[in-house]
Amino acid sequence: MSLYQLRGLRQIFDQRTVLDLAELELAVGGSYALLGPNGCGKTTLLHILAFLMLPARGEIRFKGRLVEWRERSLRALRQKVVLVDQHPIMFTSTVLNNVEYGPALRGMPIRERRRLAEQCLERVGMRDFAERPAQLLSGGETQRVAIARALACEPEVLLFDEPTASVDIENQAVIEKILAELRGEKQISTIFATHRQLEAAKLADERIFLFAGKLTGPGGENLLTAHLEQRDGRTVCRLGKQIVLEVPGTGTGRARVLINPEGILVTPIRQSEQNPPRNRTYPGRVVQMTAEGERIKLLLDLGISLQALLSRKEVAAAGIMVGDRVQIAFQPGAIQLAVV
Repeated sequence: MSLYQLRGLRQIFDQRTVLDLAELELAVGGSYALLGPNGCGKTTLLHILAFLMLPARGEIRFKGRLVEWRERSLRALRQKVVLVDQHPIMFTSTVLNNVEYGPALRGMPIRERRRLAEQCLERVGMRDFAERPAQLLSGGETQRVAIARALACEPEVLLFDEPTASVDIENQAVIEKILAELRGEKQISTIFATHRQLEAAKLADERIFLFAGKLTGPGGENLLTAHLEQRDGRTVCRLGKQIVLEVPGTGTGRARVLINPEGILVTPIRQSEQNPPRNRTYPGRVVQMTAEGERIKLLLDLGISLQALLSRKEVAAAGIMVGDRVQIAFQPGAIQLAVV
């Protein structure tokens, strides 16, 4: 079942388009990570999905029904969708009173909401802090109480804006555990913005990449600054000191490119010497390997850092290991261009 359906959605600030989504659909019970550089539109999208910001253009359907941006309709939707900001604000009161606030607004009897608030604090490991002044908590503790406060509203959808970006390692681990538990509870859909690739891989069923307000696909993992040149009627981009790749489009000068990690070919030097590659390749080294389900992510050093995604079978067949010298090539269509 569809949770959100976005069509022709645009948001404009000061005559600048900050979000431009032709189409995006999210499913009920799913867990989604929004990835992309600062200013790519992640926070703007979260505020629109939370029904806190009216888009300049386009339509949104929530569970199949067209969203009407009238206060009465929005009030009902906001009871189903809760956003936890990156820097939550606590009321000048106790932790428990902060968590009770949402249920109290909705008319829940005091005993029932007290029991619910205590359960939510227990879930985030903050039950012992119930009577402490909320405004005196650390950043990580505040984030956990904010999550408890959101859970106490019993939402259908939980949105998080960089939930672990401003917290210490200990609280980061706790918050990641909470998100992992929510991922397994299909009655709550979760959508969170993050800069952490590994966090997104661990905690989301699907990753959504944004660049300059638009959907980009998995190339968002390799977002690089390049220099464009024209050679024999072709547009090429120079990355670092040695890499020159042909790209679609025109223009010269500084640009940003996106390289799909699934379009990067990696061959151990020992194999490439036996079977010389047909296409131009570049020497590099495997710096790190991380398991992501049925695939392996390789962090490569070839004068610049790139991430490649290979299947477990491909890695096993090639015998690739951390520290190996490799030859790296790029499939046609692996690189996209966005001039800035």
